[in-house]
Amino acid sequence: MKSGLITEQGLVLLLLAATLILAVAVPDASAQAVSTSSVFIGILIVLVILFLAELHLQPKNAPAITDIFLLLSVILLVWEVLFGKLAVLDPFLFPGPAKVFAVFGADWEIMLRGIGSSMFFLTSGYLLALVVAIPAGLYIGWRKRLFAVAYPVAKAVSPIPPTVYLPYAIVVLPTFSASSIFLIFIGSIWPIFVGTVYGVFSIDHRLINSARTLGLSEHQMVWRILLPGAMPSIFSGAMISLIMSFITLTVAEMIAATSGLGWYIEYHHQFANYDKVIAGMILIALVVIVVMFLFDRVQQHYLRWQQVE
Repeated sequence: MKSGLITEQGLVLLLLAATLILAVAVPDASAQAVSTSSVFIGILIVLVILFLAELHLQPKNAPAITDIFLLLSVILLVWEVLFGKLAVLDPFLFPGPAKVFAVFGADWEIMLRGIGSSMFFLTSGYLLALVVAIPAGLYIGWRKRLFAVAYPVAKAVSPIPPTVYLPYAIVVLPTFSASSIFLIFIGSIWPIFVGTVYGVFSIDHRLINSARTLGLSEHQMVWRILLPGAMPSIFSGAMISLIMSFITLTVAEMIAATSGLGWYIEYHHQFANYDKVIAGMILIALVVIVVMFLFDRVQQHYLRWQQVE
């Protein structure tokens, strides 16, 4: 087992080293040539350092870390050989990695502004949905009569894509910022609400009866008993909402924005700059990974009582 693990780690380093050697020593196909491959070379070096650092810092997670980097290293090597060096497909539509990663060096200021713009819309709409959906879900889940009415309605309305409201949002609301926040809010609120209501409904009634015998007020019952008990379901709904928020944000920015990550991709698609389109897709993926990582850390903190050693 140990020797196999070492072999896999060595394979990762070998693949990254092979890609690095190709990037440095072998010129790209003429249609894929760029003035400098320094950004791509720097990324490969960073990946090697990051891989070794992660293995050192998290030895218990070495198999998972190795698998992730193995997949990434294979993708980069195949991409470099087939598209960068051999140009087996149309180089206009399928640029090589050096050409794509060079975009990050040229457009980093625009990309940073786009991240800031997108995160503002995402955070505003998502937090507004949390503030509205969680208290509403707690009280409606607690009141059986309200639950009997609201829960079926929420389940019927929630599958409607939030982008359906985009035409009216653009016309009715004064700015694109308000429209984007509204769409993210609409897309986020229902999974959180349904998750909260379901979480309250699923709490063991013996726990609620025990709390009643202590003479807790309704307000104390909701926030001290129902909220902690429903927390796993709330986080499940919140994760779905976060994914929906990214989808809604990207679509909204592609249609009517003048900045942001989705706008960046759509803008350069109109001018057929596919190296920048792919760079924008990679940037969105990185932002999603970071945001989901932070979400997981928050979830682990608040649900630490669920973790079993």
